[in-house]
Amino acid sequence: MKKLTIILSVLLFAAFSASAQQQITGKITNAESGEPIPGVSIVVKGQSTIGTTSDMDGNYTLEVPSDAQTLVYSFVGMQTKEVAIEGRTTIDVQLQPTVKEMEEVVVTALGVSREKKSLGYSVSEVGGDNLAQSKQSNPLNSLSGKVAGVNIKQSNTMGGSVNMIVRGYT
Repeated sequence: MKKLTIILSVLLFAAFSASAQQQITGKITNAESGEPIPGVSIVVKGQSTIGTTSDMDGNYTLEVPSDAQTLVYSFVGMQTKEVAIEGRTTIDVQLQPTVKEMEEVVVTALGVSREKKSLGYSVSEVGGDNLAQSKQSNPLNSLSGKVAGVNIKQSNTMGGSVNMIVRGYT
């Protein structure tokens, strides 16, 4: 009799906890291009431990508590968007890209960033066109001999890596 009571209690608890959750599915796309966005973070607002990420096709599935009100969608380079659940089980979202232009930044020793004109020494500049002209399979190999203070060594083994040393071995 005790076993039957325990089994019934467990089944009742499982049924109660299953009814307290709802499953939400959807697809996340870029609002400008319509392309799916993989790796978007989706969390329940106010409960950062309940969340998921979109797959390679922009699809996601998330189990949320029945009292959840809003989902928050965020991705690097896109505007964060909050969407009310309102009892829906399918929520498709389009994220807008955020456009931020950056000025030229020069990274000097120890990661100190400064503007190019405030430096007291010359700065080497390598553009994408220069790298494309070298016809190397590895972009690091194409930097060899183009940037002052950069020493590039390639391993002589098959599938070996490239070692890049900036301004000395110390």
